[in-house]
Amino acid sequence: MTGDASYDLVSAIVFALGSAQLLQSPETAAEQEQLRKDRDAFCVQRNGVFRTNERLHEALQEEQDARLRAENDVRTLTRERDGLRARVAELGDSAPSQVVPVVDDVPVPVVLTEMDGPAVVTSAALAAAEKLRRTLALPGGERP
Repeated sequence: MTGDASYDLVSAIVFALGSAQLLQSPETAAEQEQLRKDRDAFCVQRNGVFRTNERLHEALQEEQDARLRAENDVRTLTRERDGLRARVAELGDSAPSQVVPVVDDVPVPVVLTEMDGPAVVTSAALAAAEKLRRTLALPGGERP
């Protein structure tokens, strides 16, 4: 192969690579590398924003669901309250004599048995009940 032939071959290869835009200057290669790094960093940032948006969207959806449940509960309770008020008014109009006044100053005898409380009545509870019985048995409810 002659020197001119090898030069023509190199020229043809350089021309072909240049036409395919495969030849770059060092500055262009550095710029391209920086652009790739910037693109990768942007993709990471974008993916982080997407994750944050999804999390915020889920939180917003949960809050909206809670608000709707609360509004539904308020409507339900309002209907129940109105129904109870109507029932009270109905009962108040039909039978006012059925209301029994509460008397606070009348002593009520208390008898504690094992059936009144838990299955195990402690000796302290029995002693307290006996003391209460003695107090209530005194004339005028005087204390010993």
